[in-house]
Amino acid sequence: MTRRSRGLKAFSNPFYVALLVFSTVFVIATLGYLVSPFALVEGRMAAGGRSRELAIWLDQKGPILLGVLFGMMLITSLLAMAMDDWFSGDRESTEFRDSRRAGR
Repeated sequence: MTRRSRGLKAFSNPFYVALLVFSTVFVIATLGYLVSPFALVEGRMAAGGRSRELAIWLDQKGPILLGVLFGMMLITSLLAMAMDDWFSGDRESTEFRDSRRAGR
């Protein structure tokens, strides 16, 4: 009766949730960085003021933003993998591994 569904168990690790958030922001920032030069080119359609400002900002600060986001993704992915046993609720495998390390 108190069994948790698989969907909720996947999100029990907060580092996994943070990884999903940072990955989503990284993809959106990458796509914006790749599209921003088209907003700066004078073409058939005039770009709005805000899209031009965003394109200029991404052109100047995009590589730094992407580097920081990639670093955050790397850190949260390593933490998610390292803490997966802790948040999975599988205490028996954790206790077995700890007793094995202690030589019992």
